[in-house]
Amino acid sequence: MERPLKSAIAAYLGLIGSLLLTGTASAGDWQWGCMGPIGDRQILFSRYTLIVAPAKPPLGKLEDLFRIADLSEKFPDAEAYNADQTNDGLQKTMTYTSQDSPNSTLTLTEKSSKEISHEHHLVCGRDEDNSAERKTYHVERSNAAPVDVSLQCREYLLTTRGGRPCISN
Repeated sequence: MERPLKSAIAAYLGLIGSLLLTGTASAGDWQWGCMGPIGDRQILFSRYTLIVAPAKPPLGKLEDLFRIADLSEKFPDAEAYNADQTNDGLQKTMTYTSQDSPNSTLTLTEKSSKEISHEHHLVCGRDEDNSAERKTYHVERSNAAPVDVSLQCREYLLTTRGGRPCISN
């Protein structure tokens, strides 16, 4: 009986040791969003939500806002929509459903796009991409005339390490 107990303890310690040596898992991060004027109002969306708010006061800087998951919490007086798809990135067509009325929708269809900047870095074995674009979208929403808008957009991606070591300098 003594031998199986030693074998079990040795196996258990080996498992714990291998878990400790693998390090912590690091999840990736992918965020995007755009903002700009829409008629006499302003539009802002992030990965999960979209709002249409009065033009005054300004909502702030896109760099500070596009990572906010629920914009309707930060701007409770705005007309708020939920993204129908949250894992597709800045697509040619994106649809949103009103938080107040499930029959009310908003659709963004990209007409043009121009890259303003793109930065790529390797951060501790992870790829980090940060880009800025100017996009023109055709906006269609329930109970409103279609309109074209020019928006400033940001996209941020930080990948997982993918087995690459983190080398500190």
